[in-house]
Amino acid sequence: MTVEQVAGVPGITIDSYRAEDLADAVAFQDSLWRGGTEGGTRYFHWKYRDNPHLDHRYVVVAREGGRVVGMVGVFGSLWEHEGRTYALPCLTDTIVAPEHRGGPLFLAMIDEVVKRLAADGVPWLLDFGDQGAAPAMLMAGWTQIGPWGQAVVEREEALFERRPWPELPAVRGARSGAVVRAVSTPDAEAMADLVRRLPHGSGIRAVRDAEYFRWRAANPLARYFHLEAGDDTMRGFLIGHRSAVDPDDAHTPTTVVDCEAATDDVFADLVAFALEHLPGRELLMWTRDLGPERVGILRSLGARLQEPTHRFTEDLYLPNLMIRTTGATPCAPAPELMRSPGFWNVHGVSGRAWR
Repeated sequence: MTVEQVAGVPGITIDSYRAEDLADAVAFQDSLWRGGTEGGTRYFHWKYRDNPHLDHRYVVVAREGGRVVGMVGVFGSLWEHEGRTYALPCLTDTIVAPEHRGGPLFLAMIDEVVKRLAADGVPWLLDFGDQGAAPAMLMAGWTQIGPWGQAVVEREEALFERRPWPELPAVRGARSGAVVRAVSTPDAEAMADLVRRLPHGSGIRAVRDAEYFRWRAANPLARYFHLEAGDDTMRGFLIGHRSAVDPDDAHTPTTVVDCEAATDDVFADLVAFALEHLPGRELLMWTRDLGPERVGILRSLGARLQEPTHRFTEDLYLPNLMIRTTGATPCAPAPELMRSPGFWNVHGVSGRAWR
């Protein structure tokens, strides 16, 4: 553990998160998490203690006169390429006290995380966050992999969850004939098996095994809406997400954070069921790694496609990935591949999947 002074801001120190920081960290993050003391504490433990790939060792806290004025979280994600797996840390929950926004503290905390990762031989840091900080991050040495498009369905009025999700009646899909059902507890093993059976191209992609599916479903500040398709064997699944602290008529979107289907027809039946029943005013789904047939299905079901304009102010809220080398000697994949947008397959990954 080391304590770093922030250049240009006398009196501020950046230090490793310690167990005795928990109450202060949860209180400081409440403007972002909005879970209160109990919900925020459970969320912190879920993200930084129970994560299957990394504990809280790279979380840093900035203090001024003993008061928390900044925090950067880092959690673990697992990726695979050509039969090898890579644990890659992800930046998250970056927050700065109002009086220090626009100053050097934000980048200083990230630089401290990068330095600690490099000392441990970890070569990369990822960030799936919003793009507001992208210009500053690009100037600090980050590489932008996005932004990319998403499908949007906007309702005139919010749809409310009128009955518990698993009580929705199952239907037989109009296109595939597969039974589509809402479930309360996802079958993590069957989902992981389906992911393994389906092709996903040659790029690097997130590992979605049973352990990952169970961990994600345990997020205490999320509401998940699980759909399964198939009779004896799972032929597809879809996972919708809403913040657990937002009512159904809030302006925060409901996001399809994952969807796998053995055929285009199964995909269509899952999405049709989701659009009919998922609560909320606006529904989002990433389209970056969907084939043209499935993008066409989304259009036919009433979705509008939001594509990047490559103008920062207009693309501000589109999904994005930023990566940064720490300077540690990289293992495979090669750095030139990691910096190539076409190398990344983010199918089944959504920033909201890890919130």
